[in-house]
Amino acid sequence: MDIMNGSIKALRAGGTELTRRMDRKTGLSDVINSMNLKQRGVPLDKIALSLVSARIDQPKSVFQSVRDIRDRSSALLEFGIDPKDVHVKTYYRGLEKLGEHGEDIYSKLMDAVDEEFGLDLSVVFADWTSSFFHGNKCTIAKYGHSKDKRSDKKQIKIGLAMNDKQNIPFYYSVEDGNVVDMDQFKKDFEGFSHRLPEGSLIVFDKGPKSEKNCDLVTDKHCHYLTAVKDYKYVRKKMQSIDKTQMQHVMTYKTGENVHVHVEKTNGIYRYFYHDERRAKHDDKKRNKKIKKTLTEKKEMMDTLKEKGVKALKKKLTKKKEITKQLNDVVVTTKITIQKRLWKKTDEEIIADLEKDKDLDGFYALDSSKELDPKDALQLYRRKDKVEKLISDLKSVCQIRPFRVRRENAVKGAVLICMITALFIALAQQTSGLVKKAKKTIVDALKGLTLIVEVDDYGNILGRKYANVTSFLAKLLGLSLG
Repeated sequence: MDIMNGSIKALRAGGTELTRRMDRKTGLSDVINSMNLKQRGVPLDKIALSLVSARIDQPKSVFQSVRDIRDRSSALLEFGIDPKDVHVKTYYRGLEKLGEHGEDIYSKLMDAVDEEFGLDLSVVFADWTSSFFHGNKCTIAKYGHSKDKRSDKKQIKIGLAMNDKQNIPFYYSVEDGNVVDMDQFKKDFEGFSHRLPEGSLIVFDKGPKSEKNCDLVTDKHCHYLTAVKDYKYVRKKMQSIDKTQMQHVMTYKTGENVHVHVEKTNGIYRYFYHDERRAKHDDKKRNKKIKKTLTEKKEMMDTLKEKGVKALKKKLTKKKEITKQLNDVVVTTKITIQKRLWKKTDEEIIADLEKDKDLDGFYALDSSKELDPKDALQLYRRKDKVEKLISDLKSVCQIRPFRVRRENAVKGAVLICMITALFIALAQQTSGLVKKAKKTIVDALKGLTLIVEVDDYGNILGRKYANVTSFLAKLLGLSLG
Protein backbone atom coordinates (compact mmCIF):
# COMPACT_ATOMS: atom_id res chain seq x y z
CA MET A 1 0.00 0.00 0.00
CA ASP A 2 1.37 3.43 -0.96
CA ILE A 3 -0.46 6.34 0.68
CA MET A 4 0.06 9.46 -1.41
CA ASN A 5 0.70 12.77 0.35
CA GLY A 6 -2.37 14.85 1.03
CA SER A 7 -4.79 12.05 0.26
CA ILE A 8 -7.51 9.91 1.71
CA LYS A 9 -7.53 6.19 1.07
CA ALA A 10 -10.03 3.46 1.83
CA LEU A 11 -8.46 0.11 2.77
CA ARG A 12 -9.79 -3.38 3.42
CA ALA A 13 -9.82 -3.84 7.19
CA GLY A 14 -12.01 -6.78 8.22
CA GLY A 15 -9.40 -9.52 7.95
CA THR A 16 -6.68 -7.34 9.42
CA GLU A 17 -8.78 -6.27 12.41
CA LEU A 18 -9.85 -9.81 13.30
CA THR A 19 -6.31 -11.13 12.83
CA ARG A 20 -4.82 -8.35 14.95
CA ARG A 21 -7.27 -8.95 17.79
CA MET A 22 -6.83 -12.71 17.79
CA ASP A 23 -3.04 -12.33 17.62
CA ARG A 24 -3.23 -10.33 20.84
CA LYS A 25 -5.23 -13.07 22.52
CA THR A 26 -3.24 -16.07 21.24
CA GLY A 27 0.24 -14.62 20.86
CA LEU A 28 0.82 -16.07 17.38
CA SER A 29 3.51 -13.47 16.72
CA ASP A 30 5.31 -14.39 19.94
CA VAL A 31 5.13 -18.10 19.05
CA ILE A 32 6.69 -17.58 15.61
CA ASN A 33 9.32 -15.13 16.86
CA SER A 34 10.33 -17.44 19.72
CA MET A 35 11.27 -20.11 17.16
CA ASN A 36 13.77 -17.75 15.50
CA LEU A 37 13.11 -19.12 12.00
CA LYS A 38 13.91 -16.03 9.92
CA GLN A 39 16.74 -13.58 10.45
CA ARG A 40 16.45 -10.99 7.65
CA GLY A 41 13.83 -9.08 5.72
CA VAL A 42 10.15 -8.96 6.64
CA PRO A 43 9.70 -10.77 10.00
CA LEU A 44 8.04 -14.15 9.59
CA ASP A 45 5.28 -13.34 12.07
CA LYS A 46 4.24 -10.32 9.97
CA ILE A 47 4.18 -12.44 6.82
CA ALA A 48 1.94 -14.95 8.59
CA LEU A 49 -0.42 -12.31 10.00
CA SER A 50 -0.81 -10.49 6.70
CA LEU A 51 -1.44 -13.76 4.81
CA VAL A 52 -4.12 -14.75 7.33
CA SER A 53 -5.77 -11.34 7.00
CA ALA A 54 -5.69 -11.65 3.20
CA ARG A 55 -7.22 -15.12 3.41
CA ILE A 56 -10.13 -13.68 5.40
CA ASP A 57 -10.61 -10.63 3.19
CA GLN A 58 -10.45 -12.47 -0.11
CA PRO A 59 -9.07 -16.02 -0.39
CA LYS A 60 -6.60 -16.00 -3.28
CA SER A 61 -3.23 -17.23 -4.48
CA VAL A 62 -0.05 -15.98 -2.82
CA PHE A 63 0.57 -13.68 -5.79
CA GLN A 64 -2.88 -12.11 -5.55
CA SER A 65 -2.69 -11.95 -1.74
CA VAL A 66 0.59 -10.03 -1.88
CA ARG A 67 -0.88 -7.55 -4.37
CA ASP A 68 -3.94 -7.16 -2.15
CA ILE A 69 -1.80 -6.64 0.97
CA ARG A 70 0.32 -4.04 -0.81
CA ASP A 71 -2.42 -2.10 -2.57
CA ARG A 72 -5.75 -2.52 -0.79
CA SER A 73 -5.32 -3.88 2.73
CA SER A 74 -4.75 -2.16 6.07
CA ALA A 75 -2.32 -4.97 6.99
CA LEU A 76 0.78 -2.87 6.27
CA LEU A 77 -0.35 -0.16 8.69
CA GLU A 78 -1.55 -2.47 11.44
CA PHE A 79 1.38 -4.90 11.34
CA GLY A 80 4.10 -2.32 10.65
CA ILE A 81 5.32 -3.64 7.31
CA ASP A 82 7.32 -1.40 4.98
CA PRO A 83 5.63 -1.36 1.53
CA LYS A 84 9.06 -1.47 -0.10
CA ASP A 85 9.66 -4.93 1.45
CA VAL A 86 6.48 -6.50 0.10
CA HIS A 87 7.47 -8.81 -2.78
CA VAL A 88 5.97 -12.03 -4.07
CA LYS A 89 9.25 -13.93 -3.66
CA THR A 90 9.54 -12.74 -0.05
CA TYR A 91 6.10 -14.11 0.75
CA TYR A 92 6.66 -17.38 -1.09
CA ARG A 93 9.86 -17.97 0.87
CA GLY A 94 8.07 -17.00 4.08
CA LEU A 95 5.22 -19.40 3.31
CA GLU A 96 7.69 -22.25 2.77
CA LYS A 97 9.41 -21.49 6.07
CA LEU A 98 6.05 -21.47 7.84
CA GLY A 99 5.12 -24.77 6.20
CA GLU A 100 8.42 -26.41 7.12
CA HIS A 101 7.59 -25.84 10.80
CA GLY A 102 3.79 -25.64 10.43
CA GLU A 103 2.65 -28.43 12.76
CA ASP A 104 5.12 -27.30 15.44
CA ILE A 105 3.92 -23.68 15.13
CA TYR A 106 0.30 -24.75 15.45
CA SER A 107 1.05 -26.95 18.45
CA LYS A 108 2.79 -24.10 20.28
CA LEU A 109 -0.08 -21.80 19.30
CA MET A 110 -2.48 -24.28 20.93
CA ASP A 111 -0.46 -24.06 24.15
CA ALA A 112 -1.15 -20.31 24.15
CA VAL A 113 -4.82 -20.83 23.22
CA ASP A 114 -5.20 -23.35 26.05
CA GLU A 115 -3.68 -20.88 28.50
CA GLU A 116 -5.94 -18.03 27.34
CA PHE A 117 -9.22 -19.87 26.70
CA GLY A 118 -8.86 -23.18 28.56
CA LEU A 119 -9.47 -25.98 26.06
CA ASP A 120 -12.19 -28.42 27.09
CA LEU A 121 -11.01 -31.72 25.62
CA SER A 122 -13.36 -34.06 27.45
CA VAL A 123 -15.00 -34.83 24.06
CA VAL A 124 -12.98 -34.66 20.84
CA PHE A 125 -14.02 -35.16 17.21
CA ALA A 126 -11.47 -36.44 14.69
CA ASP A 127 -11.77 -36.73 10.93
CA TRP A 128 -9.66 -37.02 7.80
CA THR A 129 -10.02 -35.48 4.37
CA SER A 130 -8.15 -35.08 1.11
CA SER A 131 -7.50 -32.05 -1.08
CA PHE A 132 -6.54 -32.39 -4.72
CA PHE A 133 -4.06 -30.69 -7.06
CA HIS A 134 -4.31 -29.61 -10.66
CA GLY A 135 -0.57 -30.15 -11.14
CA ASN A 136 1.88 -33.04 -10.72
CA LYS A 137 4.97 -31.39 -9.19
CA CYS A 138 4.23 -31.57 -5.46
CA THR A 139 6.21 -34.46 -3.95
CA ILE A 140 3.67 -35.33 -1.25
CA ALA A 141 0.76 -35.26 -3.70
CA LYS A 142 -0.14 -38.88 -4.48
CA TYR A 143 -3.04 -40.79 -5.95
CA GLY A 144 -5.30 -42.19 -3.26
CA HIS A 145 -8.89 -42.54 -2.13
CA SER A 146 -10.30 -39.13 -3.02
CA LYS A 147 -12.87 -37.67 -0.64
CA ASP A 148 -13.31 -34.85 -3.17
CA LYS A 149 -14.51 -37.45 -5.69
CA ARG A 150 -11.53 -36.58 -7.92
CA SER A 151 -9.71 -39.90 -8.19
CA ASP A 152 -8.13 -38.61 -11.40
CA LYS A 153 -6.12 -36.03 -9.44
CA LYS A 154 -3.21 -36.30 -7.04
CA GLN A 155 -3.96 -35.19 -3.50
CA ILE A 156 -2.67 -34.68 0.03
CA LYS A 157 -4.30 -36.00 3.22
CA ILE A 158 -5.24 -33.72 6.12
CA GLY A 159 -6.06 -34.96 9.62
CA LEU A 160 -8.13 -32.75 11.94
CA ALA A 161 -9.25 -32.76 15.55
CA MET A 162 -11.53 -30.29 17.30
CA ASN A 163 -13.21 -30.11 20.69
CA ASP A 164 -16.93 -30.35 21.26
CA LYS A 165 -18.08 -27.44 23.41
CA GLN A 166 -15.84 -24.68 21.98
CA ASN A 167 -15.59 -25.85 18.34
CA ILE A 168 -11.85 -25.11 18.34
CA PRO A 169 -9.67 -27.02 15.81
CA PHE A 170 -6.75 -27.80 18.14
CA TYR A 171 -4.78 -30.14 15.89
CA TYR A 172 -4.03 -30.84 12.24
CA SER A 173 -1.57 -32.89 10.20
CA VAL A 174 -0.55 -33.11 6.54
CA GLU A 175 0.32 -36.47 4.99
CA ASP A 176 0.99 -37.99 1.55
CA GLY A 177 -2.14 -38.42 -0.51
CA ASN A 178 -1.98 -42.23 -0.55
CA VAL A 179 -2.03 -42.65 3.24
CA VAL A 180 -5.22 -44.35 4.41
CA ASP A 181 -7.22 -43.09 7.39
CA MET A 182 -6.41 -46.18 9.45
CA ASP A 183 -2.66 -45.48 9.24
CA GLN A 184 -2.99 -41.72 9.68
CA PHE A 185 -5.04 -42.20 12.85
CA LYS A 186 -2.02 -43.57 14.73
CA LYS A 187 0.18 -40.55 13.95
CA ASP A 188 -2.59 -38.07 14.65
CA PHE A 189 -3.74 -39.59 17.93
CA GLU A 190 -0.16 -39.70 19.17
CA GLY A 191 0.16 -36.08 18.02
CA PHE A 192 -2.66 -34.73 20.19
CA SER A 193 -3.15 -37.37 22.91
CA HIS A 194 -0.74 -35.55 25.25
CA ARG A 195 -3.35 -32.79 25.56
CA LEU A 196 -6.18 -35.10 26.52
CA PRO A 197 -7.22 -35.51 30.14
CA GLU A 198 -7.77 -39.03 31.41
CA GLY A 199 -11.18 -40.32 30.35
CA SER A 200 -11.51 -38.16 27.22
CA LEU A 201 -13.90 -39.50 24.59
CA ILE A 202 -12.65 -39.58 20.97
CA VAL A 203 -15.44 -39.67 18.38
CA PHE A 204 -14.57 -40.77 14.82
CA ASP A 205 -16.19 -42.63 11.94
CA LYS A 206 -15.57 -46.25 10.97
CA GLY A 207 -12.92 -45.48 8.30
CA PRO A 208 -9.90 -45.45 10.66
CA LYS A 209 -11.37 -48.01 13.05
CA SER A 210 -9.26 -51.08 13.79
CA GLU A 211 -8.53 -53.15 16.87
CA LYS A 212 -5.04 -51.64 17.13
CA ASN A 213 -6.32 -48.05 16.87
CA CYS A 214 -9.03 -48.69 19.47
CA ASP A 215 -6.43 -50.24 21.78
CA LEU A 216 -4.20 -47.22 21.18
CA VAL A 217 -6.96 -45.01 22.58
CA THR A 218 -7.75 -47.14 25.61
CA ASP A 219 -4.05 -47.63 26.42
CA LYS A 220 -3.89 -43.84 26.93
CA HIS A 221 -6.75 -44.14 29.43
CA CYS A 222 -9.16 -42.51 26.99
CA HIS A 223 -12.36 -43.79 25.39
CA TYR A 224 -13.71 -43.98 21.84
CA LEU A 225 -17.10 -43.82 20.15
CA THR A 226 -17.30 -44.97 16.54
CA ALA A 227 -19.54 -46.69 14.00
CA VAL A 228 -19.49 -50.49 13.68
CA LYS A 229 -17.44 -51.58 10.68
CA ASP A 230 -18.36 -55.28 10.32
CA TYR A 231 -21.53 -54.94 8.27
CA LYS A 232 -22.09 -58.70 7.87
CA TYR A 233 -22.10 -59.16 11.63
CA VAL A 234 -24.32 -56.13 12.11
CA ARG A 235 -26.79 -57.37 9.49
CA LYS A 236 -27.00 -60.80 11.09
CA LYS A 237 -27.41 -59.32 14.56
CA MET A 238 -30.02 -56.78 13.52
CA GLN A 239 -32.10 -59.46 11.81
CA SER A 240 -32.21 -61.34 15.11
CA ILE A 241 -33.31 -58.36 17.23
CA ASP A 242 -36.94 -58.20 18.29
CA LYS A 243 -37.99 -54.61 17.58
CA THR A 244 -40.80 -54.82 20.12
CA GLN A 245 -38.25 -55.38 22.90
CA MET A 246 -36.00 -52.43 22.00
CA GLN A 247 -35.63 -49.48 24.40
CA HIS A 248 -37.12 -46.13 23.39
CA VAL A 249 -34.45 -43.42 22.94
CA MET A 250 -36.14 -40.35 21.50
CA THR A 251 -39.00 -39.04 19.37
CA TYR A 252 -38.55 -36.54 16.53
CA LYS A 253 -40.85 -33.53 16.23
CA THR A 254 -42.37 -35.24 13.19
CA GLY A 255 -43.39 -38.19 15.35
CA GLU A 256 -40.88 -40.86 14.28
CA ASN A 257 -39.14 -42.79 17.08
CA VAL A 258 -35.63 -44.09 17.68
CA HIS A 259 -35.15 -47.33 19.64
CA VAL A 260 -32.01 -49.12 20.79
CA HIS A 261 -30.73 -52.55 21.79
CA VAL A 262 -27.54 -52.52 23.91
CA GLU A 263 -25.00 -55.30 24.37
CA LYS A 264 -21.64 -55.56 26.10
CA THR A 265 -19.00 -57.88 24.68
CA ASN A 266 -15.35 -58.07 25.81
CA GLY A 267 -15.58 -54.65 27.44
CA ILE A 268 -17.11 -52.99 24.35
CA TYR A 269 -20.57 -51.46 24.49
CA ARG A 270 -22.50 -51.94 21.26
CA TYR A 271 -25.59 -49.86 20.53
CA PHE A 272 -27.96 -51.13 17.83
CA TYR A 273 -30.35 -48.35 16.81
CA HIS A 274 -33.53 -48.43 14.76
CA ASP A 275 -34.51 -45.00 13.46
CA GLU A 276 -37.99 -44.76 11.94
CA ARG A 277 -37.14 -41.53 10.12
CA ARG A 278 -34.04 -43.09 8.65
CA ALA A 279 -36.09 -46.17 7.69
CA LYS A 280 -38.40 -43.94 5.63
CA HIS A 281 -35.36 -42.37 3.95
CA ASP A 282 -33.86 -45.80 3.18
CA ASP A 283 -37.16 -46.98 1.72
CA LYS A 284 -37.46 -43.86 -0.44
CA LYS A 285 -33.88 -44.27 -1.65
CA ARG A 286 -34.49 -47.93 -2.56
CA ASN A 287 -37.69 -47.17 -4.45
CA LYS A 288 -35.81 -44.51 -6.41
CA LYS A 289 -33.11 -47.04 -7.30
CA ILE A 290 -35.72 -49.63 -8.34
CA LYS A 291 -37.44 -47.09 -10.57
CA LYS A 292 -34.14 -46.06 -12.14
CA THR A 293 -33.09 -49.68 -12.73
CA LEU A 294 -36.37 -50.67 -14.35
CA THR A 295 -36.38 -47.54 -16.51
CA GLU A 296 -32.83 -48.25 -17.65
CA LYS A 297 -33.75 -51.84 -18.46
CA LYS A 298 -36.73 -50.71 -20.55
CA GLU A 299 -34.56 -48.19 -22.44
CA MET A 300 -32.02 -50.92 -23.24
CA MET A 301 -34.69 -53.30 -24.51
CA ASP A 302 -36.28 -50.56 -26.62
CA THR A 303 -32.88 -49.77 -28.15
CA LEU A 304 -32.34 -53.44 -28.92
CA LYS A 305 -35.72 -53.75 -30.66
CA GLU A 306 -35.52 -50.47 -32.61
CA LYS A 307 -31.81 -50.17 -33.52
CA GLY A 308 -30.32 -53.62 -33.09
CA VAL A 309 -27.38 -55.19 -31.24
CA LYS A 310 -24.70 -52.75 -32.46
CA ALA A 311 -26.53 -49.70 -31.15
CA LEU A 312 -27.17 -51.43 -27.83
CA LYS A 313 -23.53 -52.46 -27.48
CA LYS A 314 -22.45 -48.88 -28.09
CA LYS A 315 -24.88 -47.64 -25.47
CA LEU A 316 -23.64 -50.18 -22.93
CA THR A 317 -19.95 -49.49 -23.51
CA LYS A 318 -17.90 -46.80 -21.77
CA LYS A 319 -14.21 -46.07 -22.16
CA LYS A 320 -12.25 -44.96 -19.13
CA GLU A 321 -8.65 -44.11 -18.32
CA ILE A 322 -7.33 -45.01 -14.86
CA THR A 323 -4.05 -43.66 -13.46
CA LYS A 324 -2.39 -45.17 -10.38
CA GLN A 325 0.93 -44.50 -8.70
CA LEU A 326 3.01 -47.49 -7.59
CA ASN A 327 6.00 -46.19 -5.63
CA ASP A 328 7.83 -44.02 -8.18
CA VAL A 329 6.02 -45.42 -11.23
CA VAL A 330 2.79 -43.98 -12.63
CA VAL A 331 0.67 -46.56 -14.45
CA THR A 332 -2.06 -45.43 -16.85
CA THR A 333 -4.53 -48.04 -18.04
CA LYS A 334 -7.26 -47.63 -20.64
CA ILE A 335 -10.20 -49.91 -19.98
CA THR A 336 -13.55 -50.56 -21.60
CA ILE A 337 -16.58 -51.12 -19.40
CA GLN A 338 -19.55 -52.90 -20.87
CA LYS A 339 -22.76 -53.50 -18.95
CA ARG A 340 -24.60 -56.78 -19.29
CA LEU A 341 -28.21 -57.02 -20.25
CA TRP A 342 -30.59 -57.98 -17.48
CA LYS A 343 -31.60 -61.62 -17.67
CA LYS A 344 -33.96 -61.18 -14.72
CA THR A 345 -37.62 -60.30 -14.80
CA ASP A 346 -38.83 -57.07 -13.25
CA GLU A 347 -40.11 -59.02 -10.25
CA GLU A 348 -36.69 -60.67 -9.75
CA ILE A 349 -34.92 -57.30 -9.97
CA ILE A 350 -37.26 -55.79 -7.38
CA ALA A 351 -36.85 -58.80 -5.07
CA ASP A 352 -33.06 -58.55 -5.34
CA LEU A 353 -33.02 -54.84 -4.45
CA GLU A 354 -35.45 -55.37 -1.58
CA LYS A 355 -33.58 -58.27 0.06
CA ASP A 356 -32.27 -56.00 2.89
CA LYS A 357 -35.50 -54.11 3.36
CA ASP A 358 -35.88 -55.43 6.89
CA LEU A 359 -32.67 -53.57 7.83
CA ASP A 360 -34.05 -50.14 6.91
CA GLY A 361 -33.31 -47.62 9.66
CA PHE A 362 -30.79 -49.83 11.49
CA TYR A 363 -27.22 -48.81 12.36
CA ALA A 364 -24.78 -49.56 15.18
CA LEU A 365 -22.18 -47.74 17.31
CA ASP A 366 -19.29 -49.08 19.42
CA SER A 367 -17.83 -47.47 22.52
CA SER A 368 -15.26 -48.42 25.12
CA LYS A 369 -17.28 -46.36 27.62
CA GLU A 370 -20.74 -47.10 28.95
CA LEU A 371 -22.91 -44.25 27.73
CA ASP A 372 -26.57 -43.47 27.93
CA PRO A 373 -27.90 -44.62 24.49
CA LYS A 374 -29.34 -41.18 23.77
CA ASP A 375 -26.07 -39.45 24.74
CA ALA A 376 -24.08 -41.84 22.54
CA LEU A 377 -26.34 -41.11 19.58
CA GLN A 378 -26.22 -37.34 20.07
CA LEU A 379 -22.45 -37.34 20.56
CA TYR A 380 -21.89 -39.30 17.35
CA ARG A 381 -24.21 -37.00 15.45
CA ARG A 382 -22.30 -33.98 16.73
CA LYS A 383 -19.30 -35.35 14.81
CA ASP A 384 -20.68 -33.31 11.93
CA LYS A 385 -18.92 -30.34 13.59
CA VAL A 386 -15.55 -31.51 12.30
CA GLU A 387 -17.17 -32.37 8.96
CA LYS A 388 -18.42 -28.78 8.83
CA LEU A 389 -14.87 -27.60 9.62
CA ILE A 390 -13.64 -29.56 6.60
CA SER A 391 -16.34 -27.96 4.47
CA ASP A 392 -15.37 -24.48 5.74
CA LEU A 393 -11.68 -25.09 4.98
CA LYS A 394 -12.57 -25.98 1.40
CA SER A 395 -15.34 -23.49 0.68
CA VAL A 396 -14.72 -20.51 2.99
CA CYS A 397 -10.93 -20.60 3.44
CA GLN A 398 -10.51 -22.13 -0.02
CA ILE A 399 -7.76 -24.54 0.93
CA ARG A 400 -8.21 -25.98 -2.56
CA PRO A 401 -7.20 -25.83 -5.27
CA PHE A 402 -3.59 -25.42 -4.19
CA ARG A 403 -1.82 -22.69 -6.12
CA VAL A 404 1.62 -23.63 -4.82
CA ARG A 405 3.60 -26.75 -5.69
CA ARG A 406 6.57 -27.15 -3.35
CA GLU A 407 5.97 -29.41 -0.37
CA ASN A 408 6.66 -26.82 2.31
CA ALA A 409 4.65 -24.17 0.46
CA VAL A 410 1.67 -26.55 0.39
CA LYS A 411 2.09 -27.19 4.11
CA GLY A 412 2.37 -23.44 4.64
CA ALA A 413 -0.90 -22.88 2.76
CA VAL A 414 -2.61 -25.45 5.00
CA LEU A 415 -1.20 -23.73 8.11
CA ILE A 416 -2.53 -20.33 6.99
CA CYS A 417 -5.97 -21.82 6.37
CA MET A 418 -5.95 -23.57 9.76
CA ILE A 419 -4.98 -20.35 11.58
CA THR A 420 -7.71 -18.52 9.67
CA ALA A 421 -10.32 -21.10 10.74
CA LEU A 422 -8.98 -20.99 14.30
CA PHE A 423 -9.10 -17.19 14.55
CA ILE A 424 -12.68 -17.10 13.24
CA ALA A 425 -13.69 -19.83 15.73
CA LEU A 426 -12.09 -17.91 18.62
CA ALA A 427 -13.76 -14.68 17.53
CA GLN A 428 -17.07 -16.53 17.56
CA GLN A 429 -16.37 -17.70 21.11
CA THR A 430 -15.38 -14.30 22.46
CA SER A 431 -18.30 -12.51 20.82
CA GLY A 432 -20.96 -15.13 21.52
CA LEU A 433 -21.62 -15.69 17.79
CA VAL A 434 -20.94 -19.44 17.77
CA LYS A 435 -24.14 -20.21 15.87
CA LYS A 436 -23.21 -17.96 12.94
CA ALA A 437 -21.79 -19.70 9.89
CA LYS A 438 -18.17 -18.89 9.08
CA LYS A 439 -19.18 -17.82 5.59
CA THR A 440 -21.56 -15.26 7.09
CA ILE A 441 -18.74 -13.91 9.26
CA VAL A 442 -16.23 -13.73 6.40
CA ASP A 443 -18.76 -12.01 4.11
CA ALA A 444 -19.44 -9.42 6.83
CA LEU A 445 -15.72 -8.82 7.43
CA LYS A 446 -15.14 -8.11 3.74
CA GLY A 447 -17.32 -5.00 4.07
CA LEU A 448 -15.27 -3.32 6.81
CA THR A 449 -13.17 -0.40 5.56
CA LEU A 450 -10.45 1.71 7.18
CA ILE A 451 -10.39 5.37 6.05
CA VAL A 452 -6.89 6.89 6.37
CA GLU A 453 -6.13 10.60 5.91
CA VAL A 454 -2.56 11.86 5.51
CA ASP A 455 -1.01 15.33 5.15
CA ASP A 456 1.36 16.57 2.45
CA TYR A 457 4.32 15.06 4.32
CA GLY A 458 2.84 11.58 4.59
CA ASN A 459 1.90 11.89 8.26
CA ILE A 460 -1.35 10.20 9.24
CA LEU A 461 -3.86 12.85 10.32
CA GLY A 462 -6.75 10.55 11.10
CA ARG A 463 -8.20 7.12 10.68
CA LYS A 464 -11.65 5.70 11.20
CA TYR A 465 -13.66 2.64 10.32
CA ALA A 466 -16.49 2.77 7.83
CA ASN A 467 -19.33 0.31 7.17
CA VAL A 468 -19.39 -0.80 10.82
CA THR A 469 -22.57 -2.82 11.28
CA SER A 470 -23.98 -3.95 14.63
CA PHE A 471 -22.85 -7.48 13.72
CA LEU A 472 -19.23 -6.35 13.13
CA ALA A 473 -19.34 -4.20 16.27
CA LYS A 474 -20.22 -7.28 18.30
CA LEU A 475 -17.74 -9.54 16.52
CA LEU A 476 -14.76 -7.17 16.71
CA GLY A 477 -15.68 -4.96 19.66
CA LEU A 478 -15.86 -1.83 17.50
CA SER A 479 -17.92 1.26 18.16
CA LEU A 480 -20.88 2.03 15.95
CA GLY A 481 -20.23 5.72 16.33
